[in-house]
Amino acid sequence: MADRLLFSIAGARGIVGKTIDVDVVDGLTRAFCSILPEGEIVIGRDTRPSGQSFSLSAIGAVTASGRDCVDLGVATTPTVEMMTERIGAAGGIIVTASHNPVEWNALKFLDHRGIFITQDVSDRLHAAFKSNETASKGVNPGAVKEYAPAAQDHIRAILSLDLVDPGAIENRHTKVVLDCINGAGSVMAPQMLKALGVEVVEVNCKSNGDFYRDPEPRPENLQELAARVKAEGADLGFACDPDADRLALVDGEGNAVSEEYTLALAVDYVLSKTRGPVVINMSTSSVVEKVARNYAVDVFRTPVGEAHVVDLMLKNKAVIGGEGNGGVIYPTLHPGRDAPLGMAFILQLLAERNVSLRDQLDQYPPFFVTKEKVQLRGTFSLETISQLAEELNFVSIDTQDGVKVYYEDGWFHLRVSNTEGIVRVIAEASTEERALAHQERAREVLESSWSKAKPLERS
Repeated sequence: MADRLLFSIAGARGIVGKTIDVDVVDGLTRAFCSILPEGEIVIGRDTRPSGQSFSLSAIGAVTASGRDCVDLGVATTPTVEMMTERIGAAGGIIVTASHNPVEWNALKFLDHRGIFITQDVSDRLHAAFKSNETASKGVNPGAVKEYAPAAQDHIRAILSLDLVDPGAIENRHTKVVLDCINGAGSVMAPQMLKALGVEVVEVNCKSNGDFYRDPEPRPENLQELAARVKAEGADLGFACDPDADRLALVDGEGNAVSEEYTLALAVDYVLSKTRGPVVINMSTSSVVEKVARNYAVDVFRTPVGEAHVVDLMLKNKAVIGGEGNGGVIYPTLHPGRDAPLGMAFILQLLAERNVSLRDQLDQYPPFFVTKEKVQLRGTFSLETISQLAEELNFVSIDTQDGVKVYYEDGWFHLRVSNTEGIVRVIAEASTEERALAHQERAREVLESSWSKAKPLERS
């Protein structure tokens, strides 16, 4: 699948120079303009090397379509989302491949609310792109407006939330090591933390697009940050992905912890102030449900993808939600994943409870989540995989997003990625041994579905 442009609810992405280039960006942008109501388009980008040329191509396509374009330059994904809504634009485009390696890039598309477009709109966009539809015939070119203070607007919006008390955080005298992987959060995130009175040690915050590590903020990719936290005697560490919509943590002992904890901590803090429904995706750890149970609120699950989570959050009037990949969504600010917001909530939680990150994490039930990527080598057949999974000892099976198999002591989830040509194999249990056993069982089912052989049955 990496040999073609990947279209999904997460946007259109590909490998630079192979499946996506400035001409593809131009066509995608013109197609997007053709399906939107009248109005401006907001554009922002992350720092990867192809970002500037792709952004210029998108800006040119917007103005050639007769629309004005608001150019935010380098900006985090949540910043672009918020500005699209607050400016009153017809839509927005974010030039970012998020957690993908540097050789990838993508366009993410927003509606007038600053929310990722729905599946039906994505299907219309895809059809318009394939048919080469444009909105540029017989129109006068639009203008380009640069808007420099977007990051400051985002910071002020976070600091003005009722749930954020900069004074309480400052009084804690917290020292944080921050790793923004030289991405879009490299300027905004340090500024926000300093505005909260936090002492910040910046690591890879140069906005130069030098992704020195795997961009996905998972524990195995954060060993440099973990070592720096310990060497600095810092209270904790924060790590973003290149577009700063996902957040991962390192405790004060220098241990990189599961990114699943990010959402659990944020949910714990918000529910302690405001009770209401929580929405998470199918692959998110059950620790969030266990935290929510302490507050007697409902938790709803959706297919993986921010757009799915946001849609159900708005329908159910959820007070908080997100994804276990480190994505915190607080709709009072804006219904989109926001790493800087996650930082503020976690700092506030630790300040109010006067605990270390490690002490707070130790209060949650033990869980282990394993995550593996398997190259897609055949058809991902829900029917075949479900039939094979039914030969195992299980409690229930859910097929609303791939195949998720529940056991008494955990689950495994098989699904095709929205962003890469891979199958994600995720499993959870209360012990690492059982989680790995579920993961092995899931891999067997997947491989057997391709070979049409039956998997081994394991207890």
